[in-house]
Amino acid sequence: MLPIDDIRPDFLSAASSPGARILLSAPTGSGKSTRIPGMMLEAGWGERGTVLVVQPRRLAARLLAGYVARQYPCPLGQEVGYAVRFDSRQSSKTRILFVTDGILERRLTDDPELRGISAVIFDEIHERRLSGDLCLARVLDLTRTVRPDLGLVVMSATLDIDQLHAYLGPETAILRAHGKMYPVETEYMPPRPVRDSRGIMAPPPVWQQCADALRSLIRHENCGDILIFLPGAYEIRRTAELLEHASWLKDRDIYPLHGQLSPEAQNKAVECGTRPRVIISTNIAETSLTIEGVRSVIDSGTAREACWDPRRGISTLHIVPISQAQAEQRKGRAGRLSPGYCIRLWSEADHARRAPFPSPEVHRADISAAYLNLLAWGQKGREGMETFHWLDAPSAEESERAWQLLEDLGAVTPEGTLSSIGRRMLAYPLAPVLARLMIAGEDENCQPEMAAIAALIQGENILLGGEPHDSLKEPDDYTDFQAEWRAVEKARALSFDPSACNKWGIMARAAREIDRAWEQLLRGREGTPPPAPDFHRARQGITRALVESFADRIAARNGIAANTARLTRKRSGKIASGSVALKGQLFVAAEVAEIGGRGVETKIGRCTLITIDDLKTATGSLIEETAAAYDKQRKRVFRHLLTRYRDLILEDREKGDADPEQAAPLLTEQVVAGTLSLDHWDGHVEQWIRRLNGLRQWMPELELPSFDTEDRLVAIAMICEGAIGYKDIKERQVMPVLREWLSPWQREALDRYAPTSLQLSNGQNVKLRYREDSTPVFGLKAQLLFGVRETPVIAQGKIKVLAEILAPNQRPWQITDNLAGFWKTGYPQMKKDLAGRYPRQKWPDDV
Repeated sequence: MLPIDDIRPDFLSAASSPGARILLSAPTGSGKSTRIPGMMLEAGWGERGTVLVVQPRRLAARLLAGYVARQYPCPLGQEVGYAVRFDSRQSSKTRILFVTDGILERRLTDDPELRGISAVIFDEIHERRLSGDLCLARVLDLTRTVRPDLGLVVMSATLDIDQLHAYLGPETAILRAHGKMYPVETEYMPPRPVRDSRGIMAPPPVWQQCADALRSLIRHENCGDILIFLPGAYEIRRTAELLEHASWLKDRDIYPLHGQLSPEAQNKAVECGTRPRVIISTNIAETSLTIEGVRSVIDSGTAREACWDPRRGISTLHIVPISQAQAEQRKGRAGRLSPGYCIRLWSEADHARRAPFPSPEVHRADISAAYLNLLAWGQKGREGMETFHWLDAPSAEESERAWQLLEDLGAVTPEGTLSSIGRRMLAYPLAPVLARLMIAGEDENCQPEMAAIAALIQGENILLGGEPHDSLKEPDDYTDFQAEWRAVEKARALSFDPSACNKWGIMARAAREIDRAWEQLLRGREGTPPPAPDFHRARQGITRALVESFADRIAARNGIAANTARLTRKRSGKIASGSVALKGQLFVAAEVAEIGGRGVETKIGRCTLITIDDLKTATGSLIEETAAAYDKQRKRVFRHLLTRYRDLILEDREKGDADPEQAAPLLTEQVVAGTLSLDHWDGHVEQWIRRLNGLRQWMPELELPSFDTEDRLVAIAMICEGAIGYKDIKERQVMPVLREWLSPWQREALDRYAPTSLQLSNGQNVKLRYREDSTPVFGLKAQLLFGVRETPVIAQGKIKVLAEILAPNQRPWQITDNLAGFWKTGYPQMKKDLAGRYPRQKWPDDV
């Protein structure tokens, strides 16, 4: 008996009528993934058609199908089967079919009404994958329109019941299986910083943290098999290497578990062995998949997550913290059979700050493929994308980018429906960009080559070191895909033997899948063995097809010897090591990704060299224009003939001096930025500006013009008129231009009410200076101020002039706008302090 069996009567009752809709919450390990499909058959759904069980991952779909077939019992592929990418075990007898959400999405496109399907079970819906959300919405729509008989079950261990119930509708039955979960002792073990080889304090690498936690855990006699969660295959490999050489772990078998392994290796990791195990897994062991014997979990608390940045049109791959719900899922793996242990490699405070649930993938993925399918399903235009019954709708920015990509690919008409190209693209089970690549391959008569490129792009990286073996490259290669395809051909010649392929730096399993994908893309259309790709014969067609499909990934190197490049839409990045792009100037990049690690770097890879003529032929959208540019070295403005593709400058040829009308604004920019200076823009000029701005404020009735930042720019532009280089403006006079700023009567008012000098009541003439806030001030020794009892004023008496009273050594003693007060209190103190030091100065008592 499993916990899910306790709700069997309730489930059979809820599933008894056609069109039943059930929302099921059941804890990890309760048996929902393996028992509920059988209950559906028991309720009669198998007599009406096939029950689809939708899983987020291929591994879970395949293993669960095998488990349910053994329990049925029946041979796998008979009453119980599965269908995943490149692998299928099913027959006309199949009544329970485990599929991935990607397979269901494709089936909905090929058969929008799901004929022959009686019910759909969505398992682990909490993962909120884009395909899962999209398929759930479409199936829900079918139940409300043309397929009211279609059964729908939505289930997971961690559900936001209220949100999903509101989404599915009030007629949806809610069932909860509480089950029996054994207590799991949880310990938080955040990393302690250590000094690295550079002397910097930093956390140790995650594989060392796992080893330390494992050493602590195996001290418990009943720790059982241990499951370690890590973000990706790289971290798993480093951890496995470290543990395999650990003398204190000789009595345990170590198994990696991730999507890049062969099915045989995956089976080996999940099957019970004769010795205790340490299974090191990505999040594929987080849900659905039950690994018998596990009583302890070490959780890194992270996952490698792919995100799509719609603003820059690039994919980002970062290691991110998992949510609280995911942490509970992982912890639950240790409490299925008995009390267990869980070590979390982060702090309890950090855990409290984490998000309750994973963020929906609709906000992290490129949704252009979803939009293409929505168009095929009958949604129309951008409005149709917005009115679709999303569980979580994409943002306006995400939606705009997806629609723009479909327009760039020619997949939609101006009316917002599928174009002929868009309909042809639907024939391929590929992302829109790759489907467009295959269409271009048909049109350019290079289908085998395009199929090879599409298979390489959509598959896993087959190069273990990230770069092909030198023997796989040839001097006249013009695309990185040539060396990669030679790696596939080499692996095929080696019968995809892992050890033999490893010597060539090739991942055998990934190469086999790419080879199968290539054959599938071609055999499905021609029915005959496909011809081998000939990249040299088809060069013209390949480059044109790549430009048409990756129109927003045209790139130009930043210099002849540079390993960086700039792309359209103001993007830039580093060219992958060993790429053919390092041999040329202009290329199209099939891979633009932001990789997170110690730092963040944009990688430009899988490049194909092209020429301006290639680009012009393929797009017909190159623009030639004349522009002026300032030369920093020569401090002069020159005319340039630019060849531009969208916002990317492809070619820049200097054509002599620019016209003065074009040069003056650029010289003005340099002066304003401080790169160039005007000899005669001096203190006198700044004082004139402060006087004008001050008087405008003090006497608004004069209606004087302002002189702000914008006016300064205009004045500099007037000084630069007719100039081409710095020599032309360096010694130009400034004050004549400023004087023209004012009319004669305004100049007279400025001199009268904001003067540059002033005669005091004792006959002394003083020079006025104006501070940044335009406050007027003069400086004078106290002895020269004798007889001046009142503070002088300007602007018709509205503004007092500050008096900066100097000591005999010309240093300021006091600044005041109240001279009467100074003579009464300030001067006696000044005399007391300074008369002895300066006896030659007059220090009368009565001043």
